[in-house]
Amino acid sequence: MKQTHPALTHWPEKATPMSIASIATRDQLLRALDSIVAIFQGDAQDLPVESFANDMQLFTSHRGTHQGRRNVHLALRGSQLPSFDIELANIVTLGDAHKATASAYILGRTTTNGQPVQFVGVLVLHLLAIDNSALVTEVRLQLNSVEGSPETLPDWTPPIAHRQWKPGDAPAVVSSELDAPWHRIPHNTLMLTDEEQMAHAWFRYAWGLDQADHALLGQSFTQDARAVLPPMGTLQGHRMLVTTLKAFRMPWPWMLHAGTPIEIAHTPGNSHARMVLGRLIPGRTRLEDGRRLYGAHYQLELVQSAGDWLLQDMDYHEGWVSEAPSL
Repeated sequence: MKQTHPALTHWPEKATPMSIASIATRDQLLRALDSIVAIFQGDAQDLPVESFANDMQLFTSHRGTHQGRRNVHLALRGSQLPSFDIELANIVTLGDAHKATASAYILGRTTTNGQPVQFVGVLVLHLLAIDNSALVTEVRLQLNSVEGSPETLPDWTPPIAHRQWKPGDAPAVVSSELDAPWHRIPHNTLMLTDEEQMAHAWFRYAWGLDQADHALLGQSFTQDARAVLPPMGTLQGHRMLVTTLKAFRMPWPWMLHAGTPIEIAHTPGNSHARMVLGRLIPGRTRLEDGRRLYGAHYQLELVQSAGDWLLQDMDYHEGWVSEAPSL
């Protein structure tokens, strides 16, 4: 299945001037992500030399560490792997004059020997300026869970999921404090549209929640934010939101909140916006006719403060939907 970026399809082609001093554009970073996905799912022969450094490194939780563009390709694809259907969600792209980074949640599935397998994880690319080009030097792929029949993928090391850490467990290859885009690029100068920045606000919330990065989680809300989140109920105020979400989320470290904006209402120059965001459930992201399927959706209100978009109001609505709920 060809990888697409549905979050971009309904948005106007306007950009908020931030700076031109970034080593890479958003389009370059999206193409780099697509190149990794194309190799992983079996749709490409190699990683393009114009985007990936010769001595690049790959760190994975399921197939170890590898160096060199060709070795990275072989490790991503392998010789015995089936073809995968892979989608990316929660895509974040940031950059400055010296480096850039792109991250995404990765949702994959396949059927091998009649047995279904699905997985979710986090993909992070780090780029540096080399010989006047922005090249990927580091790829990190952490699988959070593999469901179904993982024994049909014998050369994979399954992730630690439904149990607590114990001595001898391998360290995670993605650590938010070291790899999150917002930590790597604290002062972004990459050109982003207003709508892309708004989407980043929810993606930062989801990342902070899922990766147990409570500093990022705390940066996602206004001080008087409100949220209606079953089964927690109505949460009012920054402190109640952060402390309750932190306590509620801790028992399920393997779960990821993948989502994509469906509709955004915003007047240029206005510091308030509204957004409908669909929750993507691994293994059930599309109907048979190809239409997008959402397992739930959020009604969001956002406020811009000091140039940063924050979540002001968040209502979570359970239930499968295939059409965009109205703002």
